Amino acid sequence: MKKKFINLSAIFVAAISLSLASCSDSSTPEQDLMSASANEAESLASPYSNEITLREIMSSLIDPHADALWNAVRVVADSNGITEYAPESEEDWNALRISAVSIIEGANALMVPGRRVARPGAVGEFPEFEFTPEEVEEKLAADRQSWVQFSRGLQNAAFELLDAVDSRNADLLSEYGALLDEACEACHSVYWYRAGI
Repeated sequence: MKKKFINLSAIFVAAISLSLASCSDSSTPEQDLMSASANEAESLASPYSNEITLREIMSSLIDPHADALWNAVRVVADSNGITEYAPESEEDWNALRISAVSIIEGANALMVPGRRVARPGAVGEFPEFEFTPEEVEEKLAADRQSWVQFSRGLQNAAFELLDAVDSRNADLLSEYGALLDEACEACHSVYWYRAGI
């Protein structure tokens, strides 16, 4: 009889210990959900780098590729007479495709939140005629949705150019180049040029 009592006591003590251990290590469903949400928010908060500034994206990525698309179809009048230029080879068209895709993805980069307008202390080429980076950042903070819409306008124009390139249509390439120019100027008139410029 005594042996049974000891065995039951040992089982009782083990059960209590396990119960206490599980209580100390466990959490409520609400705590589990909050912890999962916090971890998910942390992992989603910054899945990309936004160290490159808006000005750097414009000058290094968007501007050069826009120039390539605008200059692909042109007429030049000089001392040699009138010369018409248009893409002819597959190499020409493939290079233009790279430019259109680069602008499409560059527009995505412009929409990444938390990106600075320019490096600290940066000054524009014509500062008296341009908004300062600080002024642009104030505009973005006050109305980010407009910035996103302008960026999408740029992107949509680049998609049109991509269609022209893929169809090997130089006339459409010229026509849609004008749409790209309009998208650029619409944005610049709000975020770059001061009123009256």
